[in-house]
Amino acid sequence: MGQVLRLKFKTDQVLSYALTSRSSQKATQEGKQMGEEKGGFEARLDQTILRALEDGTGHVVSITVPKPGAGIPDGARSVIYQHLGSRGEVHEVSGPNQGNAFSFPEGEVAQGASWEGQTQSQLPNVPQPVTMKYVYTYEGDEEMLGKNCVRISFTSEPVDFQVPLPNGQGQSNVKTASDGTMWFDNQVGCLVKLELTTRTRPQVGAMSFDIENQTIQELVS
Repeated sequence: MGQVLRLKFKTDQVLSYALTSRSSQKATQEGKQMGEEKGGFEARLDQTILRALEDGTGHVVSITVPKPGAGIPDGARSVIYQHLGSRGEVHEVSGPNQGNAFSFPEGEVAQGASWEGQTQSQLPNVPQPVTMKYVYTYEGDEEMLGKNCVRISFTSEPVDFQVPLPNGQGQSNVKTASDGTMWFDNQVGCLVKLELTTRTRPQVGAMSFDIENQTIQELVS
């Protein structure tokens, strides 16, 4: 039996998530590794539904507060406003488009079904959002963090683009791709957990960089 997957917005609802991000970067020149850096941060993400509309869309403010640490001062935070559709469409956004995890199909889907979608992702040091095309697969039903969830895996097509170098000395060729898994409570209409891995490979002359970012987002209240 299929399900119609939809976000459900309720005015004044607040969803709080714990965010954990880990990153690694390896530099290679002519096949020789030149160095490696690792980093990461932890943060709290509060999503407040300012208003749910009759058409099923919602006005959402997301506030991310990272824990202070290396390069992260006390009081640091980011605020993003989005007008979202029930299938995950971003109708309006303040500031850089951070994209959205969702791209639900119009009709019902059953276990084993796949569908295509796309989101726009704002990558570090990239002026314009990058459009990522994804294939989503309904893997099955699974309990996660005490919630009955739909487990959905997703993987993107690799995307190639160019980024101007900061010193004005040409451009860097970049390739990126993402994959992961989400657990979605379709009865409540909210994300319960997201695991996302993004791999980015900039090429600057003979020097290449392998960058991997892993993010885990878990509902806490």
